[in-house]
Amino acid sequence: MSHLHRTQIYLAEEQLRRLKLEAGQDKLPVSELIRRAINHFLRSREKKADWKRDPLIRAVGKVKLTVQDASVNHDSYIYGKPGRR
Repeated sequence: MSHLHRTQIYLAEEQLRRLKLEAGQDKLPVSELIRRAINHFLRSREKKADWKRDPLIRAVGKVKLTVQDASVNHDSYIYGKPGRR
């Protein structure tokens, strides 16, 4: 685990009571339960790739290239981003 940083949060009495109960059942510190809850929340907010809308995936098998440097400058050709051209 990476280095932990001390922080302070305020919890409602009922939240703390329930966290302590859960921590006792799992034999874990309350802080570990909070870290796990934060990790779960952050993972749920990560952007998921929408492969059906990705121009590269949609182009597979449909594009005949006329350039010789597509493997190097593919982002530039597909997404319009500056490349190494």
